[in-house]
Amino acid sequence: MTYDVIVVGAGPAGSTAAYDCTKQGLKTLLLEKYKLPREKPCGGAVMYRALRTIGEKIPPELIERRIYGLRFLLPDGKGTEFISDKLIGITVFRDRFDEFLARRASDAGAELIDNTPVVDASVSSKSAKVRLADGRELSAKFLLGADGVNSVVSRALGLRPKRKELNKVGLGMEADFHVGEEGVLEATEGNPSILEVCPVDGRVSYGWVFPKREHLAIGIAGAGVHMRALRPRFDSFYKSVEKRLGVKLNLEKRRTFFLGGDGLGSKNVVQRAILIGDAAGFVDPLMGEGIAYAMKSGEFAASVINKAFDENRYDEKTLSEYQNLCRNEFSANFALATRVGVRGPSLAEIILPKVNGHKLAAEIMTMVARGEIGYKDIPYVVLKRLPRQIPTIIKHVVQSHLATPN
Repeated sequence: MTYDVIVVGAGPAGSTAAYDCTKQGLKTLLLEKYKLPREKPCGGAVMYRALRTIGEKIPPELIERRIYGLRFLLPDGKGTEFISDKLIGITVFRDRFDEFLARRASDAGAELIDNTPVVDASVSSKSAKVRLADGRELSAKFLLGADGVNSVVSRALGLRPKRKELNKVGLGMEADFHVGEEGVLEATEGNPSILEVCPVDGRVSYGWVFPKREHLAIGIAGAGVHMRALRPRFDSFYKSVEKRLGVKLNLEKRRTFFLGGDGLGSKNVVQRAILIGDAAGFVDPLMGEGIAYAMKSGEFAASVINKAFDENRYDEKTLSEYQNLCRNEFSANFALATRVGVRGPSLAEIILPKVNGHKLAAEIMTMVARGEIGYKDIPYVVLKRLPRQIPTIIKHVVQSHLATPN
């Protein structure tokens, strides 16, 4: 059977692209390797900018916690909080969230087939093809590789090497610890609406504690080359969290995962085919957040394919408009995040305590989390808003000085 578009991978990127392609009238097939719902290693924080891409409400039963704040806990034990009265995100279990996105695409008209691994892919001037594990071969006018950091499509098309380069990917480990609803409230001191991020000793690495209804999602991640001895580092981190929060954490299952990286420095397009999401490597180099970027890249790919379909063009040059869109949207943020991330905890320890409690800092962090501005826009927003914030800042500094013992 021939399709207009075959999307390989029903994660946030693939399902978003399949939904948009279908809504644009393209005959779309969405293939998923595993049976849905399927497990996905992830802390499960979905920021508001990702929810905006969906453009519709999330079923209440999928929402573990509504998030209104961020806390950065530094290696010296000091914390810096940014609290908002605006929703900045939610926490979810990725198996349920991803299935919702895939069913959303199916309900829009995409053909969804799960439990169907793709083992090979190819493109030619005439078509794009995938070969399934059962031997079947399917063809389409366009192919979207959304099959994650271990992408079969990317390797088959020669867009990524057969073996991972640890200097171009991230590596992490995480687990969901069941503590019960009372345990979550105890661990969060009665406020389970804050995501906690902890810079970890070591270059370009961080940990997190994300509240859910009855679980705490705890993990660490960082650049692959700096995450050796991952298991003992993770165990040390979650045990330090256990001691600090005073809540018993019973480890049931560790999950190891790779994070995509260097998406803008790599080729993501050939004739008739585009890589999106983790397969392309679109992950925030500072915070490791990838869901919003995955969904946005899926949206971009669908728009480029729709235009190319209308013009009956399938060449690499035409599809390269996708790379231009991603570069314009992501590059400045990724570049700044990389520069900050290389400094790791040292930079966080310098900056975060100085902005703790400032209303302007909380406003800016909220705007970033909600996708209203990017990292690159922070200096402009600061300069624009600083004059009217000066009296408050002076008051804060004076109060902090008076409260400090001589």
